Amino acid sequence: MRIGIRVSPLASPFTGIPVYVFNLVREIAKLDRENLYFLYTNKEIPLKFDLPQNFQVVLVKKPYPRLQLWYQIGLPLRMRKDRLDLYHDTLFLLPFLQGKIPGVITVHDLSGLLMPEYHEKKVSLTSKIIPFAVRKARRIIAVSNFTRQEVEKFFPHAKGKVRVVYNGVSPEFRPAPEEEIKRVREKYGINYPYVMYLGTIEPRKNLSTLLSAFSLLIKEFPHYLVLVGMKGWKYRGIFQALEELSIRERVIFTGFVPAADLPPLYTGADVFVYPSLYEGFGIPALEAMACGTPVVASNTSSLPEVVGEAGLLADPRSPEEIARKIRMVLRDKKLAEELSLRGKQRAREFSWEKTAKGTLEVYREVL
Repeated sequence: MRIGIRVSPLASPFTGIPVYVFNLVREIAKLDRENLYFLYTNKEIPLKFDLPQNFQVVLVKKPYPRLQLWYQIGLPLRMRKDRLDLYHDTLFLLPFLQGKIPGVITVHDLSGLLMPEYHEKKVSLTSKIIPFAVRKARRIIAVSNFTRQEVEKFFPHAKGKVRVVYNGVSPEFRPAPEEEIKRVREKYGINYPYVMYLGTIEPRKNLSTLLSAFSLLIKEFPHYLVLVGMKGWKYRGIFQALEELSIRERVIFTGFVPAADLPPLYTGADVFVYPSLYEGFGIPALEAMACGTPVVASNTSSLPEVVGEAGLLADPRSPEEIARKIRMVLRDKKLAEELSLRGKQRAREFSWEKTAKGTLEVYREVL
């Protein structure tokens, strides 16, 4: 069979959806040496795949690579030329001119559609195409049961064609040795014990509430708050909250961190906090658990499903509750050790190999 997969997210920084796309393709390449795969992108991909001969990266630049014209016109033409039997869009969209080629879409979350106030206008506009893609797709991959429920709630006609295929965690995420922890602490200027967050610096991630929670703890503990991630949309409000709380000297912003530095950063933290208001899955929480770091996460959306009993859950809109859960971990070494053990055990239930196997099963259903 001839299968097309959209890999254009890999031209973006290696977070979130790009992490999903990279690991999905890498694992499918290990499992399937028979079918032919065409990996479509409109931009050069900086990441290097070690792919077998049945995989081909296809650069679609016409009629214009930087606009949706490549996707809506150039891609369907190329798909027909490649005689596809199935097309999988990893960004929950499908071309209007796809024709009769069966489509599979991955829905990571519906926040762009349901919470437009937390996204840039271009994301909200693109999300308006999701209803078309949901209707047209032969199968829909949801990355969690929460996301499946969201899709079926807002698109009742999709019931029966949604399949849950969880995200995974790479084997690179495991407790790091002391020398690696020392290296990254020196690299990012982290000279004190710390509480860590990873994700884009933007309103949906609820960092203003995290800062308020941390401000309640600074007189009790010597810890710094290390915020790992790029500046996103409307990040200035977060810096304003930082100044209003007068805790700027206790917060470290690392900016974007390469993948190799993440396991030692996670391992070195005493607590990982993920207070996001809405997540379709929440890969950082899973990565932290795999590294043996106790996790405090939101009790909303998909995070209780991912974290399970392996972490502490808190109301993301309550700074007091978030602070209380962090305090519990920092004060109680026995609890921290128990959460570390539970987290590592929980993380072993998720792997990108399972993600690839589940995705291939969806392909087989369609084909």
